[in-house]
Amino acid sequence: MCPPESADLDSEFFQRMVETVGVGVGIYGEDGEYIYVNEAYADLFEVDPAELIGTSIWNIAPEIEEACFHRYWHSFETGETRTAETVHECGGVSVPVATVTTRRTIDGTPYHFGTIKDISERKKRERELERQNERLDAFASVVSHDLRNPLSVAQGYLDLIKGDYDREEIILIDNALDRMNTLIVELLSLAKSGDTISDTEPTLVDEVARTAWSTVETSDATLEMSAPEIEIVADKTRLQQLFENLFRNASEHGGRDVTVTVGTMDDGIYIADDGVGIPRSERDEVLKAGFTSTEDGTGVGLNIVSQIAGAHDWEIHITESADGGTRFEITNVEFTPE
Repeated sequence: MCPPESADLDSEFFQRMVETVGVGVGIYGEDGEYIYVNEAYADLFEVDPAELIGTSIWNIAPEIEEACFHRYWHSFETGETRTAETVHECGGVSVPVATVTTRRTIDGTPYHFGTIKDISERKKRERELERQNERLDAFASVVSHDLRNPLSVAQGYLDLIKGDYDREEIILIDNALDRMNTLIVELLSLAKSGDTISDTEPTLVDEVARTAWSTVETSDATLEMSAPEIEIVADKTRLQQLFENLFRNASEHGGRDVTVTVGTMDDGIYIADDGVGIPRSERDEVLKAGFTSTEDGTGVGLNIVSQIAGAHDWEIHITESADGGTRFEITNVEFTPE
């Protein structure tokens, strides 16, 4: 926040204003030395504001080189504002920040007024997302390479015996192999396309959920639907993937005879089970890490769920179901008009 042209840098009014803006404020002159910083800025480095007064900007912001400061200073026009994302350092503490720097002239003297916002959390989330995408891409590549060869062999042998046997099981095996190949293609597509969804359409939740259930090994588990004839706007294929991963997760962790319920809420859908549940302390990390928590699992099942939801601009949360199991709530879903 910058003072009016007639403001006095030493005025009590000005100092009260910059202390209440909620972000760091730093002011330096033509010599590059800070003449004023507020507590919010000094707190980034856990120092007293007085310790920063007289410090040169290039010692705090290394991207501004001392040898080039004169050129940098004179490149500004009065009233000009520039934004940047950089790192500020002091006393061994480095903080990623977003800065807004404006040239102001007071009583004939030019100053640079800067607001400095800590963006550490955003940068941390960006790094976490990048690592997740890297893991997913690596996993997808392994799956593509390690599964496609035996899948092709299995399909070849199945084609050979199709003419010798006329049994329903042959058709079921063929369908399962086709579904495996589709999943490999879609997993690679998901890893490469990131968070994008290209095609959405009115989609029957009941229909997609039942189709997904039929493709998952669910032992003695039971699917219950409480959302008949409900349509949402979604990418049908990706929605089926989402259901498949959540159903598989419930079956693997909820027990062989787990009951899974799919229903609707005011602003979305839910998938709940009556299994053992996920401890409250672990819920926030489950979707971030994408763990399936099985020793021989892929480790990305819930990561895929999270990415599919995010690609639709949906939000996903984990709570406890009415039966003490796990309930995944997917909100911000668009329903089609009845």
